[in-house]
Amino acid sequence: MKRSLFMTLMVAALAVALALPLYAAPKAPADGLAMKPPAGAKQAAVKFNHGTHKSAKCADCHHKKAGANEFAKCDSKGCHGDYAAKTGKESYYAAFHGNNAKSCLGCHKAAKDKSPNIPTACPKCHVK
Repeated sequence: MKRSLFMTLMVAALAVALALPLYAAPKAPADGLAMKPPAGAKQAAVKFNHGTHKSAKCADCHHKKAGANEFAKCDSKGCHGDYAAKTGKESYYAAFHGNNAKSCLGCHKAAKDKSPNIPTACPKCHVK
């Protein structure tokens, strides 16, 4: 009797321990997030849906904030705050249009072979 109670408690504790990270994980913003370009940009805002990017991990696109279980936004201070520049890793433009796997366009180009419907042309993402 004591042994079965002990085993039941151990299984329950293990289940709680394994489920805890699910509750501590950061929540993605709602779909339809409007990512506005900096003032003076020629292109329209991009409507971003986290729901269509479920296969990606948050860290595939975002940098983790130091010492927190949160991810930084692209325009966070010290991240991609240089709105005027078109190149360089600090550039806001490069965060979305760079050829690396962390940028939107870079990821879309890399995935184009697997899914031909993934947009890579400006008017497909920048819609009014």
